[in-house]
Amino acid sequence: MITINQVKNGILKLRIVGVSIIVSLFVLINAMYTVNAGEIAMEQTPSGKLIPRMDPGIKFKIPFVSSVNFYNQVYTVTYQKKQSDASSSNKPFHITFADTYSGHVKGSFRVEMPQDPDRFISLHKAFKRSDNFVDNGIEKFTNELLAYTANQFTGETYMQGGQNEYKSRLQDQAQNGLYVTKRMTVKVSKQIANVGLKNDDPTKSSSGDAVIYKNVIQRDKNGKPLRNANPMSVYGVTVSQVTIDGFDPEKQLYTFMSNKKARVQERATLIENQENERQSAITAKLKGDRERVQAKQKMLKEKDSAVIQAQKKVELEQKEADLQIVKKKKELAISTANEGIQKANEKAAKYEAQAILHKGLAEAQVKKAKYNAIDKVIFKAEVERDISKYKYTALPKVKVEMPKTVIMSGDSESGSLQDLTNLTVVDKIGNMK
Repeated sequence: MITINQVKNGILKLRIVGVSIIVSLFVLINAMYTVNAGEIAMEQTPSGKLIPRMDPGIKFKIPFVSSVNFYNQVYTVTYQKKQSDASSSNKPFHITFADTYSGHVKGSFRVEMPQDPDRFISLHKAFKRSDNFVDNGIEKFTNELLAYTANQFTGETYMQGGQNEYKSRLQDQAQNGLYVTKRMTVKVSKQIANVGLKNDDPTKSSSGDAVIYKNVIQRDKNGKPLRNANPMSVYGVTVSQVTIDGFDPEKQLYTFMSNKKARVQERATLIENQENERQSAITAKLKGDRERVQAKQKMLKEKDSAVIQAQKKVELEQKEADLQIVKKKKELAISTANEGIQKANEKAAKYEAQAILHKGLAEAQVKKAKYNAIDKVIFKAEVERDISKYKYTALPKVKVEMPKTVIMSGDSESGSLQDLTNLTVVDKIGNMK
């Protein structure tokens, strides 16, 4: 049987165990901490030893007596009208230029913490906490950088396109140290356009000297700029990015630049008008010169045309004369040739006539010889034979009808004989039938 004392003892033991568990959990919680990505931590032991924690993860410490301070690996310092979630959000920074003009610049700086544990320990010893590092470290450094670099420019130079150079110098000095400068009077040469009727080249200009105050960068014998030590470089802090988002000039600077812009525009307009008038005068002169040249060219062209036509006429006449000479020479040659031909024909005809004569004489002599050699009776008989032969060939084609009545007349003796002869012939024809 359980007594009341036993119950009390059990409850007491449970309380002791519960308290032990709670105390253990509390001690465990205070003995560990977490370093998130983008953070670095500095742990300080009871003995004062500093242990940098550069990598993210769960870390352990001596509970209740060791302290831990957290820093960001990257800080952003902004100078904007609107507040942001940056590590240090500030209003636009007021800067003053070397010519006493001023204004408010807007921009931002990206600052990276050192990756070397020893330099991080040095940084922690100097600033103790992250907020103190931001307020008294990088913020003051960027303020000084903005103000110091602005003293190297004039307000007029900055407003006339010097913003990029201003940004470049901020980046350079943030990484390598501030320039050593000296305020000096500097003589500058200003170019003034000089356009007029006597100036044929509108690109010509005259120069004028002006003296201004300017912080001049001091350089060593090799021409490299002298620099002051960068207070952040001792701790390995680097500025990885600089941006300039705008600039609000003070009223005097804005008025000065507006008036200068108006004067520049007015002068540009005057110069343009002068140039237009000068160009118009030159154009008119050139136009007159062109017309004179064209008239002269036309006259020369007409003159040249007349000369060319005359030369062509002379050349044609010369060619015609040459052709006539050639033609006459050709006719002469033809006549000479014809004369030779006629003479040759004459000789040929003469010889041909002689040949015909001699041939005829020879043939006549041959015939004569033949006649002399042939018997006259035989020759006559051969001739009659040939005649009769041809008659005989033609007689079958001849139709002769004998008359049935023959009348003879004539009392004379000769007439009777003739009639008798005819009658004999008729009788012969009848016999042939």
